[in-house]
Amino acid sequence: MRKIKRHQIATLLGLFALAACDDTGTQVGIDTLTADQQVELAVLGDAGALEVAVELGDVANDAAVSFGMGGVVEGRGLHNQAGVRFASATQALRHGDLRRAVEEARQARLLLARSIYATGGVDAVVALVERLEELAILVAEDPDDFDDAATLQAKLETLAVEARAFLDAGEYVKAAERALFGEQLARFHRRHILEDRAQLAVSLAETAVTLAERLVANDSTPVRQLGVADVREHQNRWLWHAHRMLEKAQSALAAGHWARAAHFAEHAHWSALKAVILPGGVTDAELTAMAVLAQDLYAQAEIALGTTPTPLEQRLLTRAARLIEAGEAMIADGKKRGVALVWRGAVISRWLMD
Repeated sequence: MRKIKRHQIATLLGLFALAACDDTGTQVGIDTLTADQQVELAVLGDAGALEVAVELGDVANDAAVSFGMGGVVEGRGLHNQAGVRFASATQALRHGDLRRAVEEARQARLLLARSIYATGGVDAVVALVERLEELAILVAEDPDDFDDAATLQAKLETLAVEARAFLDAGEYVKAAERALFGEQLARFHRRHILEDRAQLAVSLAETAVTLAERLVANDSTPVRQLGVADVREHQNRWLWHAHRMLEKAQSALAAGHWARAAHFAEHAHWSALKAVILPGGVTDAELTAMAVLAQDLYAQAEIALGTTPTPLEQRLLTRAARLIEAGEAMIADGKKRGVALVWRGAVISRWLMD
């Protein structure tokens, strides 16, 4: 990844008259920055990667308004401040003030993290960290969609460990900031997506949202020791979030922004899973229910396709089987995040039945 990043950074910085200086007036070249700082600069120079963190914060604030949650005024204010700091970071980059650019970008993410925490509390931060953990799994499962997938996966796993440690220590803003940077990094590394790949991603996301709605409506999710109102509030909020992300994906698809469409389609997919998995961590009952659901949908998909599936259908059916198997293996090994793979296999199977 570093070799790719250094080339991309050099190209980016070559667009500007860069003769950066530190506080003493000494020139600061790209080689004086750490590898992590160089990566942050590259992300800062990518509009799509920059915007994704801002939009996640914006959606969190909108959710707070829609569901009458507290902290909206504070959240909006912090979100606006983050936008100013990102603009300052971009300006610093244009003027060659590389260290200031990195610091301003980090401060912007911290402001966004504070904004999300102000409106969504600990639950919102937990969701961000869980999403970061799933991102690492996603990159491993879809390596062709990303540049240098193995190295990116390792970086996301490192960020996830850092974020989880901050979360466990009660440092929620720092945990959220790490998760937001992971989102930016994944968006930055997403390869040029072709139109048909983006269309498929959005279509699968639509199926994921529809499937989640059906499960929630039919009370097909295990209900734990929570009040019914609490369960419904959680489910409704994440279904709202899934629809919002799906709308972003559909709009991007219509505008011809394939990579953006694929990224937000993945968010809709994940939010739909959050609506199905209830608060407080994944229980054994939920894991069992998800495995049974996936296996049942897969069996129905096999029947629906018959003996003459198209090459795409056969490829997706094979992928669904692999995802379900891999997810169940992770779960058997005590890694509950494997439920995300099982869910993906279930969604693909349901999509193949239409």
